[in-house]
Amino acid sequence: MSSSLGDYTPAVASSKDESLKLEAHTDAAGVTTFHLRTRDNKTQIETEKTFDSEQRLIRIVKHSSSSQSDTELDPVSGSTLRITEHNALPDGSQLIKETNYTEGNQSSESVVVISAEGEVIRRVERQMVGMHTVFQGQTEYQGDTPQTTVNHYVDITSGRLLRREQVQWLDSKHRSANENLYFDEAGYVTRFTKTLFHSGAGSFLEESQEFYTASNNLKRRELCVYNSQGVRTCVDVVEYADDGEITERMSQFFDENGNPVGDNSIEI
Repeated sequence: MSSSLGDYTPAVASSKDESLKLEAHTDAAGVTTFHLRTRDNKTQIETEKTFDSEQRLIRIVKHSSSSQSDTELDPVSGSTLRITEHNALPDGSQLIKETNYTEGNQSSESVVVISAEGEVIRRVERQMVGMHTVFQGQTEYQGDTPQTTVNHYVDITSGRLLRREQVQWLDSKHRSANENLYFDEAGYVTRFTKTLFHSGAGSFLEESQEFYTASNNLKRRELCVYNSQGVRTCVDVVEYADDGEITERMSQFFDENGNPVGDNSIEI
């Protein structure tokens, strides 16, 4: 990749496979940029490279009949800051991908598939450190409204799955349900949480389950119920022995202000 205008020689312009055009643009603030346009006659790909006033490469745009990519670069280090890609798919839909690069060898990636009618079909998001994916989430849409999201959180050192989250959407802003699975180093589930939501409001029901590490049997189950104002109305806790037998159960109720009104604790 050429990083300055000085890298271009007359041999480039006389190539049989591409034509070359160089222009200088000065904007209203008096800033001058240089634009080098080439076209590959074999692939029909057009490339435009933009250089700043010091003739440092800051942008590369490539486009063909069915795709376009836009790369932004740091003029000092020459490192890539952002890549945006647009691709037309055979079914008439469009795939848009954007990758942003930050310090610490980190990057974030967003992929969106849009139907021929202009509605979002799918969105995928990734976060990476180097070549390692530490987060990936995918949301499926229907009628431009999110339906289900599945997120995976990964340990950067071992590559093992730490948490799996699934979200059911009521609309674009409100969730109807949320579930989380937490995993240990061996891949066993250590904890499960589930939340159901009031329509367009906060939590209605929160459930959590904890498991024994060795047997993966249920160890503890807790249930909390909330009213539409977010005040807790009931808590139910059940604890289990490793063989599955119930060892203790406790229920606690609350008034409209969240004050305890009674409890029922049974030890078995």
